[in-house]
Amino acid sequence: MTGLRVTLGLIGAVATVAGLLIGRPTVFFPLAVLGIVAFVVAAGCLAGDLLPLRPAHAATSALALVDAVLLVVAGQSSRLLAVVAALALVALSAAPRLIHARA
Repeated sequence: MTGLRVTLGLIGAVATVAGLLIGRPTVFFPLAVLGIVAFVVAAGCLAGDLLPLRPAHAATSALALVDAVLLVVAGQSSRLLAVVAALALVALSAAPRLIHARA
């Protein structure tokens, strides 16, 4: 599962850079591709977290699924929303590690 979460974090970092450096409307294509890949990776994380049930990890994976869809939509609407969605993806990829460290 760590590899998938690292991949989600990298996708979020690349989407953040794309959102900051590429102007509208051309930013839609990279954010759409990254959002679709993030959705697939987050679905794999969710499946891995549900098999041996880990509720906190599964919740962050489910939120990452929603955030991946938001990343695609944000590329069309607002630059700020796209950057926030990308940063949220990075935070959601790191959240299970932080939850586990506190416990």
